[in-house]
This record gives sequence, structure tokens and C-alpha cells, in this order.
Amino acid sequence: MSPFSVIASLPVGRQACEAIPFDINMRLRSLSRVYEGSSRNDKIKYFLIQIKIIRVIKIAMKRLLTSFFAHRLTRQVKELYSSTLILNFAVSTVTIFEPVFLYLLFIDKYGLTKTLQLVMWFYLGVYIIYFLVLPLGAKFARRFGYEHSIAISTIFTAWFYLSLFGAAQNISFIFASIIIYALWKMFYWPAYHCDFAHFSAQGEQGRQISNLLVLESVIFILGPLFGGLILKFFGFNVLFILAALLMILSNVPMLLTKEKFEPADFSYSRAYRRLFSQANRRKMFSLLGFGEELIVLTIWPIFIYVAVKDFLGLGVITSISVLVTTIVFLYIGRVTDKGDGRWLLKYGVIFYFFSWLLRLIVRGLAGVFLVDVYSRIAKQSVAIPLTAITYKEAQDTSIIKTVLFFEMSLVLGKIIAGALAIILLQFFIPGWNSLFIMSALISLLYLLF
Repeated sequence: MSPFSVIASLPVGRQACEAIPFDINMRLRSLSRVYEGSSRNDKIKYFLIQIKIIRVIKIAMKRLLTSFFAHRLTRQVKELYSSTLILNFAVSTVTIFEPVFLYLLFIDKYGLTKTLQLVMWFYLGVYIIYFLVLPLGAKFARRFGYEHSIAISTIFTAWFYLSLFGAAQNISFIFASIIIYALWKMFYWPAYHCDFAHFSAQGEQGRQISNLLVLESVIFILGPLFGGLILKFFGFNVLFILAALLMILSNVPMLLTKEKFEPADFSYSRAYRRLFSQANRRKMFSLLGFGEELIVLTIWPIFIYVAVKDFLGLGVITSISVLVTTIVFLYIGRVTDKGDGRWLLKYGVIFYFFSWLLRLIVRGLAGVFLVDVYSRIAKQSVAIPLTAITYKEAQDTSIIKTVLFFEMSLVLGKIIAGALAIILLQFFIPGWNSLFIMSALISLLYLLF
């Protein structure tokens, strides 16, 4: 074989992506045999061939890496990205500590007995109110615009954390916190999902969702560390005020340009009829699987805090866990866009189920960290394809109806999980394992999707 026959057979363009790395390695070994005993001119030709090989590898790697990212971001999606990142930085500084704050607040006011139950009662109240007002949030977003609804939600977000500040002084403020929290969700989530579903590019929903998750992951790496430091040196009051100010600032990217939309009416009662209709029953039951998320967002942070006994340690574990899992999100988004993502969702559910069972046996710092990393990867292999499929369906049918059905089913799942958790905590103290087993069983509902 001559050097010229080798160079002529090298892959170029799109074929290079498929030929790297094994085919190139075979050709290099073939060239090395040609190189031995060659003349000076042949050695120069061999050197030039090596340069071309390196160039082909660079092209292939560039195309491989760019395939993980979305390329057709609309202006609205870019604005949503920017606003979401600012808002999530504010939220990430405090959200992991929010249930811990409530846990410690209830211990201070009522003692250790039934503390976890009181925390679950708080969130159960939030989601019951949210379930009742959710169609009103969709109605508002459809009438006044998605971006305006998101902007108003940040006011309630800031108000919520300021109400927690008040609850530390007077426990009666906790009831106001429940109502405000529900109103924040009412204005934010229907509008957020509709905005993303409406303006995301066909064929890129998985990558656009995963890309946003990666950007959010960077934020969630820095946020808990920042929040942990603020708590360590200044306390909850300063953290709540800083978070509230950042949430207000998150409106700036979306309000720089005027939103274009056509106002339309939306029926409150029909939303509930669609939710409980026989045609949608299987899908509704599958989305009830999101009930396990309530335990992830409330009980799991408290469990970690009890294990590490330190706010900064809680922040560090969360940040490092997010850092380790970030790169996996890109791959999940790319795989989702290659097909309908259902096969990934099915395998993800199984892995996620076992992540809950692993929580039964971990108690040390290293074990908590490893389970948290594994759980985040498994959960996103469920959430990314499921959400991408929902957005595609919304674009093909009715965005507001599909999104509202998705969100209402999710909230109903959390209400059921919250009620079951309160019942279990009545019989099991402290009840960690009972809640983890419950969540594992609930997560299997995703298989119905």
C-alpha cells in the first residue's frame, strides 16, 4: 500500500464523523508499516498525510461536539434563557435551603415532634391552592402574554421569600407564604412551558431543554455555594433579601423587546374536564409520577442537612453533584432528538427507581453525594425526553391545553404524594425510609407515558 492510496481513502466531510476514531487508527498503523524503510520524499509525504489526519479528526470532533447543542434558538427562547438563568441563580441560592429553613423554623416553634409532617403540610397547602388557581394562570398568560405573566410571577417570588423573613419573626406569616407561593407558581409555570413550547425549534426540543439544563446547572453549581456562604456569615434574612432583588432583575431580558401575541380566552372548567377525561386517563396517571419530585425538593435536602449538619456543606454537596452530572444532560438531549425519546424514558425510569432504593442504605457524606449524582442523571433521562415529547405534542395540537394538562397532572401527583407522606409520617418516625419507598413506587408511574 502506498501513502497515496492511504490518503485517498481518508474520510472527509460528514463521513469523517462516522470514521473516527477506529478507522483512522487502522490507517495510521498501515502508514507506520509503509514508513519503515521509505525514502526521504516518502517520509515527507507521510508527514503531510499525518497533518491531514489531524485536520480530519479536528473537523470530526468539532461536528460531534456541536451536535450536542441547539442551533436554531429564536429570539424569544434566547430571552427566556437569559431571564431563566438570572431567576434560577436567585432561586438556587435559597431553594435548597428553603425546606431546611422551614424544618428549623418548626423545630424552634413547636419542637422536634411532627416537624417533617408540618413541612409536608406547608407544601401540601401550596399545591392544593396551586391546583385550584392553575387554570387562572393559563387564562392570564393567554390574555396578556407569556412574558408578562412570567414578569409578574417574579414579584410574587420575591414577596414569598420576604414573607418567610416575616415568618421567622411571627409564625402567622407562614399562612401568607403558602398563598403567595401558590400564586408565584400560577403565574410562572404555565407561561414558562407555553413560551418554551411555542418558540422552540422543531427537532431541537431535546437539545434546547438539555442546553438550558446545562446552563442552569452552571448556575446551580454557583448558587448553592453562594447561598451557603451567605447563610454561614449573615443568616437567612440577608439571603432572602438578596434573592428577592435578583428575582426582580430577572425580568430585564424579557422586557427589552415587546412581546407579540394574540390575546385569547380560555375556559377554567374545561381544563378540569380534560384532566379527568377517559381519553387522557393513562397520560394523567403517568404524569402523577412527578409526585416523587415533592420528596426530592423537600425531604431530601433536609435529609442531607441532617447528615452534614452544615449549610455550607449542603451547598457544596449540591454544587459538586450538579457539576458531575452536567455533561450527561447534553448527551440525553441529543439522544432525545434522534428519536421520540421513549426508549430512553423507559430505561431512565428503571434507573431512577433504584436511586430511591439506594437512599435506604446511605447515611454517610460520601454515600449521600454518590446517590445524589446518580439520582440526578437518572431523573433527567426521564424528565428531558418526557418534556420534549410534551412540547412537540403541544406544537402539533394546542400549546396552552397541552401545557396546562401537563402541569395540572404534575401538581395533582404532588398533592397525592404530600397527603401520603403525611399519613406515613404519622406511623413512622423519623420516616425517611418510608418516604423513599413511597417515592420509588410513585416513580414507576412514568412507565405509563
